[in-house]
Amino acid sequence: MPREGALGTPAEAPAALPVDDGIDYYYERVCTSRTDEALDPARCVLLNDQCDAKPDGVFVEWIQVDRRTDPPSETRTGRNTCIYPGEVPEPPTAGEPAAEPIVITIAEFQSQPIAPSVVFSQPLNFGLKNAHSNVYAEAQEQEFTFDFRNAQIRLRAWPVSYLWDYGDGTSTTTTVPGGPAEGDAFNTETPTSHQYLDTGDYNVTLTTFFAGDYSVDGAPFQPIAGQAEVPSAPHLMSIWRTEAHSVADDCLENPSGIGCTTPLDR
Repeated sequence: MPREGALGTPAEAPAALPVDDGIDYYYERVCTSRTDEALDPARCVLLNDQCDAKPDGVFVEWIQVDRRTDPPSETRTGRNTCIYPGEVPEPPTAGEPAAEPIVITIAEFQSQPIAPSVVFSQPLNFGLKNAHSNVYAEAQEQEFTFDFRNAQIRLRAWPVSYLWDYGDGTSTTTTVPGGPAEGDAFNTETPTSHQYLDTGDYNVTLTTFFAGDYSVDGAPFQPIAGQAEVPSAPHLMSIWRTEAHSVADDCLENPSGIGCTTPLDR
């Protein structure tokens, strides 16, 4: 028999209180959720443009907070939704525990077969003492697709900086790869050229730093924290000295005379 209330009518059963499982969720905008992220403004616009069901939609990622640990732990769920003004956002979990997100780490990024930059010098492999020797690199953007933890990963890599070691104890970092100059480029200063103070053979080594991002099963791209370091094969530079001589004929009259040939002709 149902229990009766004070007026002889069946009493309502007390409402069940929600069970506190110790798990909370909050969200962050994808384009501002990480420190020192590599997402450019144009890509952020594309991400937010997915949220077009209503005006002013914003693309967010949900973070799980486990209050059962001390201190509470936070885990990125890798789950994204759109939120709109005037609506109460709800995490896309339906009360289920969040799956561990797939994150491509710098170690996984570094393990990809990223093609190194190719080093060139101008003219071919030699320069002059105390003159600018032009060395430069050619690097390319690259893309890889592979399976990782039962998901398909699409990873993109692009060069962002270049660490030059000229082999004489000096080094420099540039944000450009340099390029060929007009002619033979003897003593032509470029963003990546170098002046050797002594004659000899030097191995120029280059490390190219690649930034990257990745997509999991076709989801929006997200940045990889860190940069891959990719070394190039050493490039030999032979540095020659210059000498002054008095001559009677110019090179038109005596093409084989002193100063009329270069190491390229020998």
